[in-house]
Amino acid sequence: MRSPLTLARRVPAREIPAVLAAATVALVVEVGLRVTTLPRLARLLGAPLRLEGEAGTSPGKTPILLAPSSMRRLRAARRVMRHWPFGDTCLRVALVSGQRLRRLNPELRVGVARVDGNIQAHAWLEIGGTSLDPAGSAVHLSFESLLGGKDA
Repeated sequence: MRSPLTLARRVPAREIPAVLAAATVALVVEVGLRVTTLPRLARLLGAPLRLEGEAGTSPGKTPILLAPSSMRRLRAARRVMRHWPFGDTCLRVALVSGQRLRRLNPELRVGVARVDGNIQAHAWLEIGGTSLDPAGSAVHLSFESLLGGKDA
């Protein structure tokens, strides 16, 4: 594992505030995952959990274009989570990224897929019905689709 000092030297100066903010949010997410429910945590972070409707996987949809400031926040979140000591699970990355992009009204989606005979879960963000992780959202069915609109 790389030293945090090595990571700090590689961060461009203009991205340091975004990286520090993402690290702070990652701490909040880590605590939140242990003390509250996922729907409540996602709502508090500004990326509410959405279970109803189809995932944003339409092949005809154009990818969302983010402003440079939003791309910087997204890059910082991914950079922090890549070195996060508790793991960089898709859920953690989506929650941290969702908080950093909260002004764009992202929605957290959670889905499952059968991969090589095993059930795997995946979390991703959607903005305006378009997935920020088109490959992951195309493979995984949202939980609501599995439940058929009924409560489990």
